[in-house]
Amino acid sequence: MGLQSMAVASLILHVDADAFYASVEQVLAPALRGRAVIVGGGDRGVVSAASYEARRFGVHSAMPIVQARKLCSHAIFLEPNFRAYKEFSMRMFGIMRNYSPLVEATSVDEGYVELTGTLKLHKAPAWEVAHRMLREIRSGLGINVSGGLAGTKSWAKMATGLAKPNGLLYLDGERAALILGCLPAGAIPGVGKKAEEALGRQGILTVADVAAANPDRMRRLLGRWGERLIDIASGQDPRPVSSEASDSQKSYSRDRTLEKDTIDYPYIRSVARELAERLAQRLRADGKGARTVTFKVRFADFTNVSRSMTLDEAVDGNEEILKCLDRLFRKTITRRARVRQVGVKLSGIEDPVRQTDLFDPDYALRHRRDQAVDTIRRRFGFDAVRRTDCRKDGGKP
Repeated sequence: MGLQSMAVASLILHVDADAFYASVEQVLAPALRGRAVIVGGGDRGVVSAASYEARRFGVHSAMPIVQARKLCSHAIFLEPNFRAYKEFSMRMFGIMRNYSPLVEATSVDEGYVELTGTLKLHKAPAWEVAHRMLREIRSGLGINVSGGLAGTKSWAKMATGLAKPNGLLYLDGERAALILGCLPAGAIPGVGKKAEEALGRQGILTVADVAAANPDRMRRLLGRWGERLIDIASGQDPRPVSSEASDSQKSYSRDRTLEKDTIDYPYIRSVARELAERLAQRLRADGKGARTVTFKVRFADFTNVSRSMTLDEAVDGNEEILKCLDRLFRKTITRRARVRQVGVKLSGIEDPVRQTDLFDPDYALRHRRDQAVDTIRRRFGFDAVRRTDCRKDGGKP
């Protein structure tokens, strides 16, 4: 197909707050400005965010805190303040919605804004509106934020990467084809390290190489997604900015780093089940259900393994979710290795399907029981009710 300039049917702005958690902490405590700030959960956790002052020493997100301390011992290490981050996120997206009715939040600090037609709405071209928006976020919240303006979501996100830190890059079709085509293939959203290595072994090194690749060859390498990458690299990404995606949570997840690396499998399983119950409680509070349950584990050597199970219908009950989790646990913990961190994720969020008594006469009773337990836990804390587990194998693999 080749990397060609695309007649821009729309202009999409990708907005990404720079080192968001660390930036918020520097706003809340001005004495931290200009200093290396690292946000993470305790000495056994990983880095959630690092200020640019800390990044100069090689610190980056997902790095073990212990390693970050060795690289940047003079940094200020802080526990995450998620309540503050959520407040700043809401304010940031509120500013973005003042400029366009179509705003799609993809994470707490990142999202897309549809800016097609801003000349009529704001009496200014899209790049000027984007500049005003980012300037208002910076001055109003005190945080750094970068943006990329292009004809597709993928190109806009790639442009943001070039604009960091604290910049704005506008690329029309021709410039996007020229500039983005020189980037490594790993710059394409969704191309991870393994996919980039697989492409590299075939001599497909840049975005332009991906755009010019043979579809059959890409399909053999990466399946159908490989063909899709050709379109993305070529600027043929028809995905619109969807405000509906901003209004509903796409997944619920929780992770916990254990106090020490352990092979105590009954304990590991109990932690995972607690996380799942907490997430199920949130599901019910939001009136939602989940079709997919994912169990994640990080071993002491920092290798990660995760497995998922997708159901035919969305569920919100503890029993249904815990049954899935137990099956995933047995499939995931297959070697005798120390575990450092466990996590649970519920996705495929939909309205829950309420089963009738005809097919499951105990469903209504379980649902009322879950609701009663939720009420007690909201009032007296999660530990006020504990589930008994009579399994004899103790959760061993």
